[in-house]
Amino acid sequence: MARRVEMELRGRLRRLFGNLGLKLLALLLAILFWFFIAMGREAYRDFDVPIELEGLPGGIIVNGPEPETASVHVAGKGRDLIGLRSSDFRAVINVGGKDAGAYTFELTPSDVIYSGGLDVSVEAILSRKTVIVKLERLITKGVPVKVDFSGSPAAGYYLGLPEIEPSKATLHGSVTVLDKVRAVSVVVDAEGRDAPFAAEVPIRAPAGITLVGADEARVTVPVGRGERRSFAGVEVAVRGAEGGAYEVTPAEVSVTLEGEAGRLEAAGPVKAAIFPRGPGRYLVQVDVPEYVKLIAVTPREVEAAPVAAAR
Repeated sequence: MARRVEMELRGRLRRLFGNLGLKLLALLLAILFWFFIAMGREAYRDFDVPIELEGLPGGIIVNGPEPETASVHVAGKGRDLIGLRSSDFRAVINVGGKDAGAYTFELTPSDVIYSGGLDVSVEAILSRKTVIVKLERLITKGVPVKVDFSGSPAAGYYLGLPEIEPSKATLHGSVTVLDKVRAVSVVVDAEGRDAPFAAEVPIRAPAGITLVGADEARVTVPVGRGERRSFAGVEVAVRGAEGGAYEVTPAEVSVTLEGEAGRLEAAGPVKAAIFPRGPGRYLVQVDVPEYVKLIAVTPREVEAAPVAAAR
């Protein structure tokens, strides 16, 4: 019995693996035949293709992020679709002749350009069918150059008013961005300074803005030991008052500042104020110029009384 089972098993194995080479060849030929048939049939692939703007008029810029990609449905023979890449296509939006403003474009298959030589076609736009493009006018504007100091001078020394050459910068960019720009800055290292110095530093333009002309400024900075100057008769203003007008007693204070001589010379008029929230005594606050130290306010507090109560 066992002998017969063994012989049957061997027979089955011979039938299964006999002529194995021919069987593998037949299988390979079948696969190749299927592949050949499939490659000749109509097939489809989807691609994310870049969106490009064409014909942008002179003096006009795109305001905000430009449209990036659209998803498209491409048809062709299977053998042609295998080698396609997204970079073989581009969706083109023509903005020629447009003025500043927001425009809506409807992407269609005819707007997608294929740069290869295969017989494929764009059947449909699957996503990003509607594209909004915002155009702005380019303008030129002059703004002051201001100095931002990094670091602090040596102990007991103060920075004076810097001289900047050029004192103005010319900027070129969109109306929306330039309307918000009031000045451009240069950064000067003042760490440990104990004498006047000069530095050539780059002018920093805001993102998306082009500098026209000089891109560096020469900054000359006076540095001197601290001098003190007192300003008598500084009127105390009432700001942010709640509950109407107030009478301040005393109405004037004396303010002592310390700084570099030239900066102190340009410090006046000194401004002082209180922010009353009702009757009572309030600390006098002084608008201290940059790189100037407040030494004293006399008196430090004043009395605030509603005008009606004072009468």
